[in-house]
Amino acid sequence: MCKQGEKLRFDQALDELRLKVAHFPPSDPQLSEAEWSTFRGDCVVALAAGGEGARLKRLTIDKGIHKTALTLPNGDTMIERTIRMYRDAGFERFAALVFHEAHSLESILGDGRKLGVEIKYSYDPERPVGRGGAVRNALDNGTIPHECSLIVHNPDDQIVLDIAEFPRKIVTGHLARKTVGTAVVVGGTRYPFTGMTILDGKVDTIEMYPMIPVPTHVGVTVFAKEVYQYFEAFFDMSVKTDFEKVLFPILAERGELGAVPVHDEAWLPVNDPKSWQQLENLMQNE
Repeated sequence: MCKQGEKLRFDQALDELRLKVAHFPPSDPQLSEAEWSTFRGDCVVALAAGGEGARLKRLTIDKGIHKTALTLPNGDTMIERTIRMYRDAGFERFAALVFHEAHSLESILGDGRKLGVEIKYSYDPERPVGRGGAVRNALDNGTIPHECSLIVHNPDDQIVLDIAEFPRKIVTGHLARKTVGTAVVVGGTRYPFTGMTILDGKVDTIEMYPMIPVPTHVGVTVFAKEVYQYFEAFFDMSVKTDFEKVLFPILAERGELGAVPVHDEAWLPVNDPKSWQQLENLMQNE
């Protein structure tokens, strides 16, 4: 009974943390069909697919492919699956931000016609420049037009729940926040180790893989076109930078970074063999 009480206090402490670190509106205003159609027609989905994927290298090195070109048992790849999610929601224009093993993605995707979309490529100059530099580079070379809204999605961040609703949900939340950028988040993530409570230096209770209720960015961000001035001001090709590290704090300080929550189980970051196996198992039932 004592241990059950300790477990209850552990859960209550996490609940208190959840209330302290995150508060979202109970619901967002419905998006009209006209607003939804306008946003889709005026948006480019940028696929951030330039990274090396070191932790998945044992699965890719012999094949000479990018990690998002790994093939699932159903013949699908992570990058094609991501494109189809947005395509089925009505998005037509895509920009692939590539570097490592870019040829493998080009051979799969081509110009996008076989998927019913348009895909243009932006290559990192000589060396990887991070997601921030990759977006800046794509702006400079015209792959991302300045007059378009932008969704940046890392294809190894897979959406595995409520797929059909996901694009409209994040756009609805972004437009409701009226911010320059909107980070898509889960309410918490599962701690990948054994958690515990400790009393006077002794372990009191054990919690296997507890859910830590701290909002976590899922590798998807919606941007208004006003964001491009920030990319031009704060990113260049001389250093490797991710926009989360540089841009998010700037926007947050100016009250211009929103957040839209999705279901905690909707996101699967595929960045090592274990998570790849999880995705394979999920795809058996999709």
